[in-house]
Amino acid sequence: MSTEKTIFDLGMNVGQDTAFYLAKGFRVFAIEADPLLVRDAENHFKNEIETGRLTILNIGIGDKEGVFPFYVNAKYSEWSSFDKEIGCREGGCKEVVDIPMIPFEQLLTRYGTPYYVKIDIEGNDFMVLQRLALIDARPKYLSVENGWPYMLDLLVSMGYSGFKFINQAKVQSMQCPSPAREGRDIAWPFPWGSSGPFGEDTPGEWQTAEQILVDINAYWDTPDRDANIHGWYDLHAKLA
Repeated sequence: MSTEKTIFDLGMNVGQDTAFYLAKGFRVFAIEADPLLVRDAENHFKNEIETGRLTILNIGIGDKEGVFPFYVNAKYSEWSSFDKEIGCREGGCKEVVDIPMIPFEQLLTRYGTPYYVKIDIEGNDFMVLQRLALIDARPKYLSVENGWPYMLDLLVSMGYSGFKFINQAKVQSMQCPSPAREGRDIAWPFPWGSSGPFGEDTPGEWQTAEQILVDINAYWDTPDRDANIHGWYDLHAKLA
């Protein structure tokens, strides 16, 4: 089943992207493992939840079903992770909580195949793609944090043929096109740390895998790469 007006926000964090997707007129399923962030979002988005436009799930996404320790980073909420090394970096962990986890394909079974999936779940991003590759369902658009070459290879094997490698450090200067190509025609100020536009609203031209691999390799092969200087990237993919 394909749900064209549905978006999966994997890694809701403080809800910046969820708010944007709702404003664009999409039905949103937001996934967040941190229970405190979920509580805050449930208060903030109370009306959207009550009207059925938003469902927030306090779970993790991985390769198996069960309950696992989730490491809440003391410095940045977006660094929290089921991977202890990632979740406890720099400032360390302020707490460890047990959170239920399900494989990604279970979301598709319960809620259908979304139009777009944003994947930003520290440490388990590639795992989502691996689980997606096991089934026939394919979102028309998806984005995944970092965009390593092996992610590109897997996306190509799943039938994705258009790609963009977008510098997230420039998100505050991004704008939604008018007229909109995705959802409602709105002006939206993208805050620092948000994911920015999606699908056909993303900046730049779609490129082939061979073309985008040049950009990907140039970034990851940069000597002394520094996110403060060179930025950080999301890989966007479009189904053939």
